[in-house]
Amino acid sequence: MKMEEEVFCLGRGDLEQLFGGVLPQGAFSGPDPQRVLALPQAFIRRGEAEENPAFKQLIPYQLFSFQERFFVYRRGGGVGEGRLAGRLSVGIGGHINREDAGGGDHLTATAYQAALMRERVEELVNAEGVAGHFVGWINDDTSAVGRVHLGAVHLGVMAGVEACRALAIRGDGEDIHPLGWWSVAEILAQGESFEQWALLAVELAARRE
Repeated sequence: MKMEEEVFCLGRGDLEQLFGGVLPQGAFSGPDPQRVLALPQAFIRRGEAEENPAFKQLIPYQLFSFQERFFVYRRGGGVGEGRLAGRLSVGIGGHINREDAGGGDHLTATAYQAALMRERVEELVNAEGVAGHFVGWINDDTSAVGRVHLGAVHLGVMAGVEACRALAIRGDGEDIHPLGWWSVAEILAQGESFEQWALLAVELAARRE
């Protein structure tokens, strides 16, 4: 029998101590991921973690921009998180699992970066060399999905028009479909179609553009 995936989690109480109080809602700055990784860590069966808001599953969430435009895609019905099927998004992200930690109990900063890159190459073509940087956090405890996840937002800045044209969805990856490069105004105009995390991530990234 295949073992259930064990995902990387941090205790909500430990996060609140580091962040200086109850976790903010929405998009916000804060300690960098390296400081968060210094907190007590846990790898918990995904089914259990999805039902336990005492823990937050840490999700590296990457978006890509060029001249104030963002790469947008639509999630199909076959995505891993079925509750987000059909939504528009700008974020490439996913769970960190025990395999990312080499099968051990501790995730290092180097392993975190490797997990972030793994998500890129699993979903995208020609994204490996895109320079990226951490821009902040997203948290939304108002939804069942958001209540058990915490997003670490990383912005990948494209080097030029040719790099934008080369960026594509991997055909054998998750069920997602590219819609092109949209301005903030275009994203907000269809905000009701986007997943909440995408809108929050764009808010963070737009502050740094």
